[in-house]
Amino acid sequence: MSNLGVPNDRAPAADLLAVVVSVVLVAGVVFTPLGELRVLAVVIGLPFVLLVPGYALVSAVFPRAGEVAPDADTGVSWLARLGLSVAGSGIAITVVGGVLDFTIWGFDRTAIVAGLSTFTLAAAAVAWYRRRRVPMPDQAGTDLGSVRSAVRTAVDAQSAVGVVLTVLVVVAAAGAIGVVADESTGGGSVVELYVLGQNDSGELAAGDYPSNVTVGEPITAGIGVGTSDSAFDGYVVTRLERVTVDGETVTVEQSRQLDRSEFRVPAGERTVRRHAVEPSVAGERLRMTYRLYRDGSADPIRRVHFWITVEPA
Repeated sequence: MSNLGVPNDRAPAADLLAVVVSVVLVAGVVFTPLGELRVLAVVIGLPFVLLVPGYALVSAVFPRAGEVAPDADTGVSWLARLGLSVAGSGIAITVVGGVLDFTIWGFDRTAIVAGLSTFTLAAAAVAWYRRRRVPMPDQAGTDLGSVRSAVRTAVDAQSAVGVVLTVLVVVAAAGAIGVVADESTGGGSVVELYVLGQNDSGELAAGDYPSNVTVGEPITAGIGVGTSDSAFDGYVVTRLERVTVDGETVTVEQSRQLDRSEFRVPAGERTVRRHAVEPSVAGERLRMTYRLYRDGSADPIRRVHFWITVEPA
């Protein structure tokens, strides 16, 4: 008699347990002082970002063995699942990045890791739930007993010297990846810009931007600048612009500078500065634009805007 649709508490979940452990491991590195060790952060974080969220997503979508590509012996093609996991991780990064783009945290390293970890744990929970509702012979995944048996077989098939050499090769490869990544990213620094509106209680909050004001009426907002690895020296220019949009082409017909704010942000910190500007141009759907510049540069590195209608006085 088939047990389709009946929860099975004995569903193989060693792979999903490994997913949860990897999330805990990454969080333990990123959200602790260990994250300052760039080589360690890259060696632990890079495989996680490239594989783990995608594997959890693939496991949630395909709870049955053989749904991806059947294997003659086990019914589960691990190679096919791992290949799909890389593509799934790309999807996960896109989803998390799209959500973070609408928040005040932006693409900060900790925000990305927190978002990917939440996504991964949620997908793993869905995968475990769906896997339990599949008949035992058809379930994807593996159990701890099978993992121990595979490790024991692999060890027995090699000499002690072979096992040691294999471990050394893996460690050396991981170290090489970390060193290369460290050298390629060591001089970089992520700078973020965000704007907060003022709500009815006078507090700054994301999204509380005014939609209709009058010429000469002050608009209060908070400008936030953050940096990751090195200090930032620069400024933010606030402009009110009248633009026309034709398809993907945006033309600025009129631009009026309203404010310029200097920012000196220490490495790894954020600074929020409250300021007030008074629109001097009336019109519908004007663009309030904030551009972030480094000292000595004529080109902005970040830009944020919102739309506003300004009524005549």
